[in-house]
Amino acid sequence: MPNSKWDERYIENLLGDFPAIQDHRPKDEVYSRLAKKSLPRQKRQRNWLPLLVAVLAFMTVGILVASILSQNGIDSAFEESVSDQPAETAVTSPEPEGDTGENSAAISSQESQESQQREESSDFSAMQPAALSRTAVYSNELEGATLFTIGMTENAYVIPVSFLIPNEQIERDFDSGTPTSVELYNQYASNLDEEELGFEEYHPYAGTITKTDNGAAHMLPSDHKYDEASASIGVYMASIQETFKDVEEVAVLNEDGTPAEFGQVGTMEPIKTGAANVAYHAYTTATGATYLLPSYGMTFGSAAEAVEGLSASPSDFQQATIPEDASFAVTETEELVEVQFTEPLDMDSIEPSAAVRMVESLALTAQSFGKQVQLGNTVQEQWNDFDFTQPIAAPIAPNKMEWPLQ
Repeated sequence: MPNSKWDERYIENLLGDFPAIQDHRPKDEVYSRLAKKSLPRQKRQRNWLPLLVAVLAFMTVGILVASILSQNGIDSAFEESVSDQPAETAVTSPEPEGDTGENSAAISSQESQESQQREESSDFSAMQPAALSRTAVYSNELEGATLFTIGMTENAYVIPVSFLIPNEQIERDFDSGTPTSVELYNQYASNLDEEELGFEEYHPYAGTITKTDNGAAHMLPSDHKYDEASASIGVYMASIQETFKDVEEVAVLNEDGTPAEFGQVGTMEPIKTGAANVAYHAYTTATGATYLLPSYGMTFGSAAEAVEGLSASPSDFQQATIPEDASFAVTETEELVEVQFTEPLDMDSIEPSAAVRMVESLALTAQSFGKQVQLGNTVQEQWNDFDFTQPIAAPIAPNKMEWPLQ
């Protein structure tokens, strides 16, 4: 050491001052320790299993987290898509718990049942207006329309048909005022496609139809064929009755203005319009359409007799309008015809269109006698806008059809 004044003698003296080191351990103990020190030291083994488990656990957690994040993204997109839908179609379904297969099957079954119920409800709702619609024209339907009636023919029967012509068309086709039945006929009859409507071709009449002070007149050409047979005469007269209802009578004239003569009946008297003291039965055409028509050529002595006749078919071509199994009694007064059913009559137990025809045939039959009809002992007090607690408002014309000319 630099600048050190120590010498070897000094160091020896200093070492001599240290206390003597003594070891009092037995020789066996020292030997035993030396033996252990001399043994080769074993290398400590590392246990990799816990580390491997930890790594796998970490990877699993990572995969789950990624899956959850992905699912959240899909759910968010689904929710945004649903939120863009209309309120009535948006559906929020909670995440099912437990066995997803069973839950999915249950949900699918429930949705199928609900879909079927909606379809049945929709079908029923769509059916109701058509099935329960009335077949005649009523006074409240004349607002904004003009009534045009005409007697159509099929199989030697005359079916009174009613059209409601929009007033906008009436204003275009006529200069002013409300046109008469003669004016309506001369304007539209030649343009009606009767075969398209399901009838035979019959109109327009041969000759000319004019309005007169006493009603109307039909001037026939010499070669007309309306008197070829009794059936043709009956069809001609009935069609005149149903076509010109707003006049009292229609004169049948030759071209020179003299009364026409029909071979089988002689001189033709003016034809009284409208059907009086008749019963309205059902009639089905070759196309399958069913109408109400009066019993031309068969009049009744009383309204009660005519109403009772509605429970039977007068011919192979006409059907009863009152169900065969319906027992009833008829009471007639000066202004009213009351039909009292023996057993409560459930209108819903009858096919809807047949039930409508029954009510309207009763009303039209009573009206042909200048009376109203009232039904008694029905299950329903109100049905299809009919009030059975009051006399039934009679139609102003039967067999309404959609106006085909615009």
